[in-house]
Amino acid sequence: MLTIRRYPVGPYQANAWLAFDEPRREALLVDAGAEPEKLLGELESGGYALRAILQTHAHADHIAALPEIVAASGAPVYLHPDAEPMLHSADENLSALAGMPVTAPVSYTPVRDGDRLELLGREVIVHHTPGHAPGSVCYYLPAERVVFTGDALFQGSIGRTDFPGGSLDTLLRGIREKLLVLPDETRVLAGHMGPTTIERERRTNPFLQDGREWGAR
Repeated sequence: MLTIRRYPVGPYQANAWLAFDEPRREALLVDAGAEPEKLLGELESGGYALRAILQTHAHADHIAALPEIVAASGAPVYLHPDAEPMLHSADENLSALAGMPVTAPVSYTPVRDGDRLELLGREVIVHHTPGHAPGSVCYYLPAERVVFTGDALFQGSIGRTDFPGGSLDTLLRGIREKLLVLPDETRVLAGHMGPTTIERERRTNPFLQDGREWGAR
């Protein structure tokens, strides 16, 4: 089992998730949002080597720490190609709008819907779930029964769709077709707020209650 810890970082308290394989002394980072010194310090204090950075999307509050963490660790970044413009443009990643321009022009390994990665000796399945931002993806670890959903699905909520490139219909379709079909007990670890489960969100999330039944598999 991985030990997974949540680190709310930056002015928007976006969740950076570190997943530690203690016997191997290796780790994954999901969303390098901000405060690189905090995240790198956690890795260094435990003697963990960072093996991958999985980006769910590339809004500024999820990428601000990328350049420093990549420079310090050499870890490869995984990102959907549709999100690439946000790495290079403060207008695209919305940080210019907030008056805090951020860019993260790092190299990355492209991921697409249905890709199966092997990281830390585990399978990681990529689910493309746009609608909040272009190139948004979720990362599902079946052996761990956990899915990192970024800003697609939250505890009792879903991602905003009023940003450029957003679409409520597209987001809801991705959630229903890619996430709600996961096993009930799958832990949902999102880009903001605390953990939940697929079963809880299928049953109680007000944005998903339209009278249809969505079976687990």
